[in-house]
Formats: sequence, C-alpha cells, structure tokens
Amino acid sequence: MRFADPAVLWWLLAVPALAAGALIAASRRRAALRRFAGGDPHVSRFLHEVSPHRRAVKTLLWLLAATCGVIAAARPQWGTRMEPITRAGVDVVIAIDTSQSMAAEDVPPNRLVQAVHAAGSLIARLAGNRVGLVTFAGQASLICPLTVDHGAAKLFLETVDLDAAPAPGTVLARGLRAAATAFGGDDGAAPRTRAVVLFSDGEDHEGELDEALSALTRSGVVVYCVGTGTARGAPIPVKDSHGKLAGYKKDRQGRVVTTRLDEEALGKVALETQGRYYRATPSEIEIEEIARALAGMDAQEFGTVLRVRYEERYQVPLAIALAALIAEAWLGDRRRRGRPALRATGGAAS
Repeated sequence: MRFADPAVLWWLLAVPALAAGALIAASRRRAALRRFAGGDPHVSRFLHEVSPHRRAVKTLLWLLAATCGVIAAARPQWGTRMEPITRAGVDVVIAIDTSQSMAAEDVPPNRLVQAVHAAGSLIARLAGNRVGLVTFAGQASLICPLTVDHGAAKLFLETVDLDAAPAPGTVLARGLRAAATAFGGDDGAAPRTRAVVLFSDGEDHEGELDEALSALTRSGVVVYCVGTGTARGAPIPVKDSHGKLAGYKKDRQGRVVTTRLDEEALGKVALETQGRYYRATPSEIEIEEIARALAGMDAQEFGTVLRVRYEERYQVPLAIALAALIAEAWLGDRRRRGRPALRATGGAAS
C-alpha cells in the first residue's frame, strides 16, 4: 500500500490531542456535576440518567471517524494497472546567445545570467511539451535534444556559460539553423506545432539571417525573441583565470567596445516567422506571455507510453469514517429507561 499524499498523515498526530481533550472534558463534566449535586454523596442520584459507557463509545467513534478521515484524505492506494498515455504538445527549442557580448552588465548581474534564469522559468511552464536547448556564438551547438524530461533539460541549462559555444563572435543565423535542425529537419510537419524561443542581445557579426529565416518560415516554425540588454549598452568585461575583472574588451584601435541591444534584428526575426519580440524584464512578464502563446499553438502527438496507475482506495477509510459518524449520532448517551424501573421493583419485593 502507498499514499498519494503522505504529508496529510501528519494530521494523525492531532488524534491523541483530541483524545486528551475528550478526557479533560469528561473530567470537567464530573466536577461540574459534583458541584451541582452538592458533593459526592449526592452524585449517585443523577448517574442513572447518563451512561458513562455510552459516552465513552461515542468518543471512540468520533476518534475513529477522525482517524479514518485523515487516512482517506492521504489517498491510500493499492493494486496497479497499466494505462496507455498519449503524449501531445508543442516542440520548443530554446536558443541562448553565449557570445562575449552577453557578459555585459547593463542588466544585473549580466545578460547571460538573466537569459539563463528566464529560460529556466520558461521550461517550468512548459509541462507536457518537448523542450530542446541550443547555444550559439560564432558556431552553434545542440546541447539538449528535444525531450519531455524537463529535469534533464534544466540540468543542461545549468551548464550554459560564455564558453558554451565553440567559436567567438555572434551569428544569429547559425543559432536559428541549429534550432531548426533540432526539430528533425521535417519540412512537411504541420504548422504551428514548433517554436523557437531566442534569448539574445541581437548582435550579428556575419549576416546570413535572411536565408535562415526563409528556412524557418517554410518549416512553419514560430520564433519568439527575448532581447537581453539595453539600447544604451555597456562595455564587455574581461575576466582573468581567477574570474576577477581584468579590464574591458577593446577594438584594434584600443578603444573600449560598447555592446548594445539590437532590437531591430530581433524584431525582424520575430516578424518574419509570425512570432513576437519581447524585451527582457526583471519580473519576467514576457516569459508568462510566451508560455501562454505556446499553450495556444496546435499540439501534436509525441507517441503513446504505458504508465503504471495505482488504484485509489480512499473509499474504504472514508466509508468507515461515515459509518462511525452515523453510529455516533444514532447512539444516545442516556441509559435505557427499563433499568431504573427494574431496580425499584426488586427493592419493593425484598
């Protein structure tokens, strides 16, 4: 036997407290009766009205009902059966820019940390959908193929850093092509069943974006873009081997490089694929909106699996609890009327 909600069983600790409360209440009733009767010698004249045994039984029935009620709430289960489960949802590939410009600190603590946190929040809202992860800079890498195991996807997400891509620079087109490849390259798939969520500052050093967007459009892939950074921009910090700030990135003329959020490029990607562009915010309102948009897309079947289903048996303790309550209500606490009369008759005969 197992319990679907075992935490509820902690309420069983209240049953001894109820029993102690019942004993205290009974003691107080006896003390009140002694005061009303004028002392112990006169108490016996009132005892023939109430049966202490019946009251004890009624108290036990209350305690039994409380115990069985808690057990029923914990949902006991025993016995199993195999149940086919058809999984359906949307394929979502999260593409994260890991270029050096994502180290800029114009959003705290930096652009990449904000993007990774937002991606984790999105994964938590995608229950039932398949999720994949792509990182890109000068090159792109598929670090987690499409999976319904969101725990595994989050583990891969935790490994994302500025060194996650094999080459420096930023090429949006390669990141988008890698995301398209993660879907399996099936251009004949039904539209509105696949989406890319792109986290980037929009910098693109190589171009090639139009060709990648055409391929995504033909495949019916919708791209939602989340821009990380600010239009004002910030310098790119350079860390030493110990992770301490060693300076800022400079160009060939020795001037400090300032990286800025390019909303025009990201807006173009979203517009061409019938998606939408969002600017990243600390409250992650954009993540809620993207999750709602993904939930409104057409679900596709991922396949059928067999799942072990435990049979619910809460009906048994619940029935015992109801029976105990009915018996407690039916059982009175007064003695049967025939007993005093028989006692009086016997006294007269003697």
